[in-house]
Amino acid sequence: MRKDYRSGTVLLSIFVMCIVISENVLCLGQPERPRRPPFGWDISPEELEQLRNLLPYYLTAKAIIDTINTVLILSLVVIHVNIYRRTGTRFSLGLVLFSTALLLYTILANPLIYGVLGFRRIGFGPIFIIPDLLTLLASTILIYLSRQ
Repeated sequence: MRKDYRSGTVLLSIFVMCIVISENVLCLGQPERPRRPPFGWDISPEELEQLRNLLPYYLTAKAIIDTINTVLILSLVVIHVNIYRRTGTRFSLGLVLFSTALLLYTILANPLIYGVLGFRRIGFGPIFIIPDLLTLLASTILIYLSRQ
């Protein structure tokens, strides 16, 4: 392990330990709070009804934003493919793969796709995990390219 990685790892470890210790010190002497359900799912019926009324607006806004992202990233894929055709370098191929993974993410994260593939056929299944797996793939490709 190189020296700069060791010092960075030590600094990160010290930072995490300081956060944990300070959180514990700040909580000393405080009265015990009642436990909340995980992820804050303690929603009153009024709040649930309000969310139910707002959900179509959120999904519409998300569909519009994701469609715009899809068009922008599709143009990015075309640009990177043209660069790869001209240069043929591994770096430009990596950019093609990276932007393709992002394109697939924006397509599969769009609520319009959920209507076609999602809830009706397979429910809360793999359709929710696939966009995150594509983000993981894109991040891995970008890290690999950055290390070259």
